[in-house]
Amino acid sequence: MLHFKFHQSKKDTNQLLILLHGFISDQTTFDDHISLFTEEVNVLTIDLPGHGHDQSNQSYTWCFKFICEEINHTLSLFNTYQLFLHGYSMGGRIALYYALYGAYKLNGLILESTSPGIKKEEDRIERIQVDQARAKVLEIAGLEIFVNDWEKLPLFQTQYDLSKTKRQKMRQMRMQQAPMRLAKALRDYGTGQMPNLWPKIKDINVSTCILVGALDEKFVSIGQKMSQLIPNNRLFKIADSGHTVHVEEMAEFDKIVLGFIYKEEQND
Repeated sequence: MLHFKFHQSKKDTNQLLILLHGFISDQTTFDDHISLFTEEVNVLTIDLPGHGHDQSNQSYTWCFKFICEEINHTLSLFNTYQLFLHGYSMGGRIALYYALYGAYKLNGLILESTSPGIKKEEDRIERIQVDQARAKVLEIAGLEIFVNDWEKLPLFQTQYDLSKTKRQKMRQMRMQQAPMRLAKALRDYGTGQMPNLWPKIKDINVSTCILVGALDEKFVSIGQKMSQLIPNNRLFKIADSGHTVHVEEMAEFDKIVLGFIYKEEQND
């Protein structure tokens, strides 16, 4: 079973917000949101395979089906709750997959800066090669060199505008990961390994909130395309934010997530 932490709401509610982090991160990325969220809902934070305190067996392939089954095992402990599943970036790809193939009915889906996969086979193969090359850097050069390169990616350039304290906290979290397990995560369920879900997302039958940072042009475009295909959704474009909305614009993120859950509660 995946490593998780349950945060009980201060309120009497059976709503459960499940938070899935991105690559080279872990459940502690959401620590600063827990106090506010638990004013209204219960919260479940999960370490995905290869991250944080996860102990997933490395003899298995951590494919999307494997992770979906592991989330099923975890949610079997919470099957009396109304489930709202959030995923950021890599976690968002898993959340999308779970919305289509998971065993437990979701009451809401929240997708932050994520994608349903790569449409063209040649592009997917190219991305697999990129993921494999990055995995080798982790194994050969080590974590610090990998993190230095990771932080310089254009995707994260807006993080340079964050306070020094926030940047240090993010780097510390990245530096606490296990490089060999991160390498396996890249190979087993990196972007290139994700099934192309673009033809499938029209079948998502749960109310969906799509969150993108206005400065993250690539994922603004992806979010807009997803919004045209997912039947019951609302797209939020967050001003002054890049890829990591929950870090760069915390208050706006909290407001949208809780507002979305409240709206779904009113619709029940």
